[in-house]
Amino acid sequence: MLVLLALAGGGVADTAIASPVQAHRQGADSVIVRVTFSATSGTVNPLGLFTSGPIPGAVKVVAKERTSGAADTVAVAVVPPRAGVAAPAAPAIAGGIPFGSFGSWDGPIRKSNTDDLTLSVGSVDPEELVRRIAGLRATHHRLLLTMTGGAHAKYQSNGVFDIGKWKARMDEFNTPAIQTAVAAAVADGTIIGTSVMDEPQNRSPGKGWGPPGTMTKARVDELCAYVKTMFPTLPAGVVHDHNAFEPAKSYKTCDFIVTQYRWSKTKGDAAAFRDEALALGRRDGIAIAFSLNILDGGLPKRRAAECPVPETGGPGTAGPACRMTPAQVRDWALVLGPAGCALTMWRYDRDFMSNPDN
Repeated sequence: MLVLLALAGGGVADTAIASPVQAHRQGADSVIVRVTFSATSGTVNPLGLFTSGPIPGAVKVVAKERTSGAADTVAVAVVPPRAGVAAPAAPAIAGGIPFGSFGSWDGPIRKSNTDDLTLSVGSVDPEELVRRIAGLRATHHRLLLTMTGGAHAKYQSNGVFDIGKWKARMDEFNTPAIQTAVAAAVADGTIIGTSVMDEPQNRSPGKGWGPPGTMTKARVDELCAYVKTMFPTLPAGVVHDHNAFEPAKSYKTCDFIVTQYRWSKTKGDAAAFRDEALALGRRDGIAIAFSLNILDGGLPKRRAAECPVPETGGPGTAGPACRMTPAQVRDWALVLGPAGCALTMWRYDRDFMSNPDN
């Protein structure tokens, strides 16, 4: 029998997000288990906090352990507010899907035309992280963190991924001050997670991690587990297309996948991409965050006119790629964003962001 001591760290009521909580078994000491949250009505936020829907009645909030299937249920009675009683103040971090771009900071300063975004994505150095958290919290902004970002060569020896170098970088964050700041930021929703690796499946020159077999889902799970030895409540995940990396296998420790959309993947059928990703998430009990490749994800170049505007958003960064149009950004974001736990964009571009249509 599994008895939860606290509801903490979960996800959205209709989304399977495995998170660590403290529990105890009959006749045994407390243990840390990984659970998915659900509710028969209302929502459960990333802290495991239940928020009722508009209709009064009985609600069950369930926490289910990922590996064994053991579960515990809390019964909640939703009652109408009493007349004359004010609603509670909104939390510091507003609700909704966190939405923002990679690389939207220039040192300690946010780049131009990012005020309407609610999420920052990217690397933060250890000496900057505590200050960055304070700044984000003050502006009700969120962070999808990358502690081990930068060039692949930083984490390779002779062109092959070197986990020792990767762990050495993570160890730079292993200080009491950073641990305290991160735990508080996870608790109030300022930090929504950290990515341990970008595109582990990639083997192209300059972007790969080594020969075939170097990276596996089991190896990435090892990275997520290492993060959790320092930051037990911090959701840890990975960035890759949901179907591009050992799709028949499942993560056991990582909490989320960030999967990126571009026109070429489904010829513009973003709903098909969304549904396939969510199906994999349900199968594996892992959260899905979506991303838009705004710079290279539009219609591809045509021989006669390259990337004509307004048929495309203009030339992309390389090869046959074109930028997304404002309509594509809007339409695909509305398909993908509400279905995941976050919506990111690759990447901040000053010209793209300065276009008011975009």
